[in-house]
Amino acid sequence: MMNIPILALIAEELDFEIRVYGDLMTDPLNPNRRWRIPPSPPEVEEYNIEKSPTIILFDRKGNEVGRITENPEIMPTLEEELLEIISYQHT
Repeated sequence: MMNIPILALIAEELDFEIRVYGDLMTDPLNPNRRWRIPPSPPEVEEYNIEKSPTIILFDRKGNEVGRITENPEIMPTLEEELLEIISYQHT
């Protein structure tokens, strides 16, 4: 995932925790289930991950405050979209 270095820099600068989940696999034996657990981590179901990559931002209390699925939707770059989400939380 080419965004990992960007996320690492942002996490370091803003003291965020970043988790990266890779090797997500669909379940070929169960069409009602999006991901196969294992080898996909259980968090893909816990956080309702439907596409990869998905970036989820949480506040310090563990509440989801923003989500970027595959590509930024509002702003042209990942950095700008993350900043938009973070800025919105501080207004």
